[in-house]
Amino acid sequence: MNAARMIRPASDWLHVGCQHCGPDEGWTVQQIEAQLPEFDGWAVEIEAQGKQGTRLWRRYNFSNFEGVKMAVHALMHLADDEDHHPEASFSYNWLEVRWSTHSAGGISDNDWACAAKLDDLLRHMG
Repeated sequence: MNAARMIRPASDWLHVGCQHCGPDEGWTVQQIEAQLPEFDGWAVEIEAQGKQGTRLWRRYNFSNFEGVKMAVHALMHLADDEDHHPEASFSYNWLEVRWSTHSAGGISDNDWACAAKLDDLLRHMG
C-alpha cells in the first residue's frame, strides 16, 4: 500500500479513524515531506535511513500549568478514543507530542489523523 498518496489539508484528516497498520503502510520520507506543509507547527524527526524511525512532533506552548493539564487530558482522551498512543512530555508551560506507528515502522495515516485531531481539540480549548 506504499503507492503514491494523496496529499490533503489537515482538516480532511479529522474524519479519518485509526486502523491497524502493517509494515507496508508507513509513509516514505518523500510522502511525509509533501504532506507536512499542510500541518502548521508540526515537524518530522527522522532517526534512521528511509521511513523507519520517523515521527511527527510538535511543541505546544501555554501560559501556565493549567493549560498544560487541560492539553494532556485532551491528549489522553484522544489517544484512548483512537487506540493510538503517542510519546508525550511536558513541563510547566509546554507539551511535546510525538506520533508514530510502530507496526508501520514510522509515520502512517493514523499519525496524520491524530495530529490533526489534537490540533483541533486544543484550538477549541482556547
